[in-house]
Amino acid sequence: MNKVIISCDTTACISKKEAQKLGIYVLPLNVIVDTKEYHDGVTIDNETLCTMMKNKASISTSTPTPVEIETFFDHIFEESNADTVIHFTISSKLSSMSSLFTNLCKEKYGDKVIIVDSLSVCSFMGNLVRYAVKLNNEGVAPQELVQQVQKRIGTEVVRFVPETMVYLKRGGRIPPAVAAIGGLLGIKPVLKLGVNGIEKEGITRTLRKAYLSAFEEFAKVKDLDLYEIHIIEFDSMKICKEVKKAAEEKFPNMPVYITPMSINVCAHVGPGTFGVGLVLKV
Repeated sequence: MNKVIISCDTTACISKKEAQKLGIYVLPLNVIVDTKEYHDGVTIDNETLCTMMKNKASISTSTPTPVEIETFFDHIFEESNADTVIHFTISSKLSSMSSLFTNLCKEKYGDKVIIVDSLSVCSFMGNLVRYAVKLNNEGVAPQELVQQVQKRIGTEVVRFVPETMVYLKRGGRIPPAVAAIGGLLGIKPVLKLGVNGIEKEGITRTLRKAYLSAFEEFAKVKDLDLYEIHIIEFDSMKICKEVKKAAEEKFPNMPVYITPMSINVCAHVGPGTFGVGLVLKV
């Protein structure tokens, strides 16, 4: 019988405890602070990064090296005796990681490693990974599993509001026209995250209007009972608790969760950022 293992990187916001429970492997991604490299969840956490960013440290991210990638997969095969590994990456619209992993793994492992571009981030990507684990536990064959997961990609509805556009602009994650909004006094951009990456959804003067507008979009989705709401935060717990309360009032029968953003996403959006999204349940 073909033994399949699911893996991902820390962008999926799956904790070590949950990863052990799910039986998956998680690759810590890197963030560079003032030329020193840190590993997500290993040598740095969100609170520490937030303090560094507020102290004006120089922040950037980097993709894993070929050696780190090979070491990660070699360890999976050696420890688990897997025949196949299905690995999920951060959206290819936001990072070159998907193509890097695809090219390297094709050369080194052939069809033993299957790379899935999540076209997503954070807990929205995490739910794709959880769904893959569910299908794998049900005995679904690798190729069929990937096809079933891919049907879910792009079905989430995600809006987020950064405190400032400085970090997104610096990292080149947004078009210049969108970045220019950040210079308008009292105006905050509402950004959409989807299969095309980050796009402008609108502008707002209050955070409340931003999340209420997102709720209106959620209400248009068919079969709402199949979905749950995820609120993602980086140094924005106060507004996230407000969003959670409002979401529970608006959608009383829908699960609502607050989860932290991953380190590599935090590094590109900056402190004070929050997002809210509608995502299919596992």
